[in-house]
Amino acid sequence: MKTFLHVGCGPLYRDPVTQQPSRPQGFDLNSWNELRLDINPAVNPDVVGTMTDMSAVPSGSVDAIFSSHNIEHLYPHEVPIALAEFKRVLRPDGFVVITCPDLQSVCALVAQGKLTEPAYISAAGPIAPLDILYGHRPPMSQGNLYMSHRCGFILNVLLGTLESSGFAKVVGTCRPDYFDLWALACVSDIGDDQLLSLARQYLPEQPAATDQSEQATQDMQQAIQDVLTLAQSHQQNGNLAEAQTLYLEILNIEPRHAEANYGLGLIEANLKSAADALPRLEIAVESNPAVEQYWVSYVDALMLSGITHSISDVLTLGQQHGLQPETAQVLANELAELLKSK
Repeated sequence: MKTFLHVGCGPLYRDPVTQQPSRPQGFDLNSWNELRLDINPAVNPDVVGTMTDMSAVPSGSVDAIFSSHNIEHLYPHEVPIALAEFKRVLRPDGFVVITCPDLQSVCALVAQGKLTEPAYISAAGPIAPLDILYGHRPPMSQGNLYMSHRCGFILNVLLGTLESSGFAKVVGTCRPDYFDLWALACVSDIGDDQLLSLARQYLPEQPAATDQSEQATQDMQQAIQDVLTLAQSHQQNGNLAEAQTLYLEILNIEPRHAEANYGLGLIEANLKSAADALPRLEIAVESNPAVEQYWVSYVDALMLSGITHSISDVLTLGQQHGLQPETAQVLANELAELLKSK
């Protein structure tokens, strides 16, 4: 079985359904062994090393290299050193797949005055042009300076850099909607047909031009959902600070997002008070009144805050939407007991 070196692998991710390790496009489990290399021992790589010093990896020992959003973390003078290391560890018929930010499409947003506005949402939260240019600010602010960016590329520069580093055949693509570049470079001088076949297998396809606006909307909604799922997982595991950060990032994009407001409301009730949670819970109810649990939590917060005069009206309104009559009766009984105890 062939082996690919996953440079800058980060933590090992598994598919939530199959529990199989996630793999880059083309590097399927049945055909490829993965050798994971990272500078950070905390992510449990197979090899601890850097792009500029992979001495722990023998020369000519891997069939391919995959490097996603690593090369921009090098200083410009270090890039040829890293690419020489890539070429050294590859077998004569090997190839490298590199993806990194596309400064041309990022700078188009900067020219529009959108330096700090979110360009897209990732699992780590909103990413602005400033983050793409210089590195993701939240982890850097917490001391993770591995995330800083020290150089950048546009497509012709990336391909030219690979060629000048001794790779015999290169091909690449720019995806402006995703603000990224992809390149595939081969050690040997293979035929154009074989090069394009590799590109079709290991590089992503361009989205259809006619569907770009719709696709961008779908991508944004999927990214928000991914961040929401991660936030809810943190909340369930008791990591409230992490969940709170992610919920707030969603609300920066979609202020009336029902699930994010609800989740954040529960955290604020836990960390602060029920009164602090009320505005969030009220937005959740207004944005998606069909969810019964939103009504239950909202009424509970009203009772805990001592705002009892409006609860009867809330219960009546709730039953016109998602609140079941039997649930409303339970809440009404709780209200009666509360008033009786005063």
